[in-house]
Amino acid sequence: MSKRAMAAAWMALALTACATAEAPPPAASAPPVTHATAPARNPAVQVDALAFIPPAPQANGALELAERAIVRGPWSAERRAQALADNAIDPFAAFDSVLGENFTAANFPATAALLTRAGRAAGYAGDPVKFRDQRPRPFVTDGSITLCIPDEPALRASFSYPSGHAALGFAWALVLAELVPSRADAIIERGRDFTWSRVVCGVHYPSDVEAGRTVASAAVARLHADPDFQRELAAAREELARAYPN
Repeated sequence: MSKRAMAAAWMALALTACATAEAPPPAASAPPVTHATAPARNPAVQVDALAFIPPAPQANGALELAERAIVRGPWSAERRAQALADNAIDPFAAFDSVLGENFTAANFPATAALLTRAGRAAGYAGDPVKFRDQRPRPFVTDGSITLCIPDEPALRASFSYPSGHAALGFAWALVLAELVPSRADAIIERGRDFTWSRVVCGVHYPSDVEAGRTVASAAVARLHADPDFQRELAAAREELARAYPN
């Protein structure tokens, strides 16, 4: 499969994994999301982000104003280009700078399946908090913020806190660091940088990204209780061990 086709496949995953994150806001008459109204979940393998993610910073409060200044930058052209590249939902493109150009879904199908599971679990987990807090994205509130991606109505209508993109990206990093411990430090650093691209791109505040990382950590920890995840983890570990001996 070509790199262009692979990118298209992972973009399809993005539309699936983050569908609720990119959905328009609910009608004004809709009730707020609470533990009682949140979608049913399997407590053995899914986290309840409403239980541990605090409310978003106060709108136009001192913390949000300070964060908005960070989002504005300035950022170098090189870092903006990296943020644009990191907008793609493709774990192999995201981490081939650490794991090499041969790190592709075609070469590591078991790893691809595992990362798909982890990305979906983390990407969905913060959605109840998004709809509880309904925080506008920074570029919506501050017109001086320049995006690295097109300004589209669906993006404006979606919520900022926590970052689902950061959650799934950091989930990939946590899983890969476990599977390739010899490169764990570099993988985690790349995961941190990938998530920070959301700030550079102008679509999230730093606190959105930090909350996304917390969601990812909880989601991946809970996934370890899932027998299906454990089987996929073992298959990916065997697959990767041949290419990245520790």
